[in-house]
Amino acid sequence: MNGLRLHPHPATPTPQVDALLVALSSAGDGGLTVAFDCRCRAGLLSLPELRGAEAADELWRHTCCELFLGVRGDPAYREFNWSPSGEWAMYAFSAYRERVAHSGTATVLAPAIEFDSEPGGWTLRARIDALALPEVAAAQIEIGVAVVLESAERDLSYWALRHAQGRPDFHDRETFVLRLADFA
Repeated sequence: MNGLRLHPHPATPTPQVDALLVALSSAGDGGLTVAFDCRCRAGLLSLPELRGAEAADELWRHTCCELFLGVRGDPAYREFNWSPSGEWAMYAFSAYRERVAHSGTATVLAPAIEFDSEPGGWTLRARIDALALPEVAAAQIEIGVAVVLESAERDLSYWALRHAQGRPDFHDRETFVLRLADFA
């Protein structure tokens, strides 16, 4: 898979991953498709067991793929989490880590998630419904992409296109380095 390379946070233990890539593409109906590709030796990572497509919290405590969307100049943003288990989460925030109790995502279709694993790694593909995207011009939408990897020893490492200063923090707008217009 061709894509953008994610990098481990320097302060967290890093399993021997050959490559961790993400590719984004526009879906024909205005939605967004995200594909994560992790190349590593079999048994290196702990992957959650398949549980089926359902909403769940705290997916970041194990191997989990994440995407953040915000509108330039607006402190509000949305977070999407997808697990190899098939579970997913969508959150809305009014500002940095200030979660909105009722985000209106009940009308949004559950994401379609595909997960494939092989001895040389795994791929997770997720589709975000167009209704889950901010209703502004694509050039105004900023995107952050991240992955939490759980090693076989249960250590967590944090991967992103860009990391904020200090501890791993995917909610920091410094990490929103892509623009939706680049993929529309």
